[in-house]
Amino acid sequence: MEARRINWQGILLLFCALLPAGAQGIKAGPWVTQSGTNSLSILWTSEIPGTGLVELDGGKVIYDTYQGRRIFRRLHRVTVDGLREGETIRYRVGGKNIKDDSNPKDPEFGDDYAGGWHSVRTLDPKVQSCRFSVFNDIHMRTSEYAALASQVDSSATDFIFLNGDIVSAGNYVLDSLVHYAVEPLGDLPAGIPLMFTRGNHEGRGNNTPLVEEVFPHGDPAPFYYAFRQGPVAFIVFDAGETHSKRSVDYSGTPVFEEYLSAQIEWARKELKEKWFRRAPVKVCLLHVPMIDPEEPRGFKIQRWLNHHFVPMLNKAGIDIMISADLHEFMYCERGTMGNDFPILVNDDARRLEFEYTRSGGIGIRTFNSDGVEEFRRTIK
Repeated sequence: MEARRINWQGILLLFCALLPAGAQGIKAGPWVTQSGTNSLSILWTSEIPGTGLVELDGGKVIYDTYQGRRIFRRLHRVTVDGLREGETIRYRVGGKNIKDDSNPKDPEFGDDYAGGWHSVRTLDPKVQSCRFSVFNDIHMRTSEYAALASQVDSSATDFIFLNGDIVSAGNYVLDSLVHYAVEPLGDLPAGIPLMFTRGNHEGRGNNTPLVEEVFPHGDPAPFYYAFRQGPVAFIVFDAGETHSKRSVDYSGTPVFEEYLSAQIEWARKELKEKWFRRAPVKVCLLHVPMIDPEEPRGFKIQRWLNHHFVPMLNKAGIDIMISADLHEFMYCERGTMGNDFPILVNDDARRLEFEYTRSGGIGIRTFNSDGVEEFRRTIK
């Protein structure tokens, strides 16, 4: 009987020995965002403030810096530059904890930490296909979010697009925002870039600038930008607030009206750029759908967007608009609302999968949290 006793202490020590050295220093992440053809940004949070770094396969180390010096913080961001189109890098994140920085000339450091190795690829306009998944209106339902994310094929997905309202308000702190918006995706964002645009809920509350820090883009603005992957050119907009009680005329203060007008002026130029015009497929992504429904109440911002943006997008040859916000599925055919392209509104409890191949055209499918396909459409 004595010989059958299990040495739990020995098993625990063996298990701890197999863990990555110092991995306890990482609280969440890493996740990759701000991905382009020659650079990308890697972010993570540490349990306590300290310095951060990214180590590339081959030994190169890039430090988390601000204006020429390494600083002590918990949200770390390292941009890897000088990459090639479609280049795969292998990396791991790490850092050094700070024990006491009360003396700025002689801070006391603690332990080093390092995470596991990951691989991620830059965008590549020369590949022949494009595939991505869209999540929206999760509103902090982490279990459902995780179930939808578990369906993503990481080996065949170019990026993940978070189309707003992943959280419900801006009165959060760093850990809660990352917990609700990033962590349910598991290891996916360490190897698949995250693209993000703001929903109306991420624009509310007292800490909305934190969203930009967790999902940096910044060219030309945090929540509206353009990029290309394979044959597909993307233009992303931020429609902002939708609630009429927070609005003047059409869901915006005079400052917000200027914000939307700035996007229109930027888009008029961006849509004429050679790289965008010559793309075989053009996709518009934003949280609030640019629809003009028959019901006059409750759709002020949607109707304003339809009247001011859609003619410009028609002229640019947009092939499809993918949006969210309504918490229900809607597919508006061409010509039903002054649109020369279909407008798809994804449901709040569905994962949308987009795939374009030159032989098959645009394929759209949506799946519920059980992985059951609920919609399929092919656009030639």
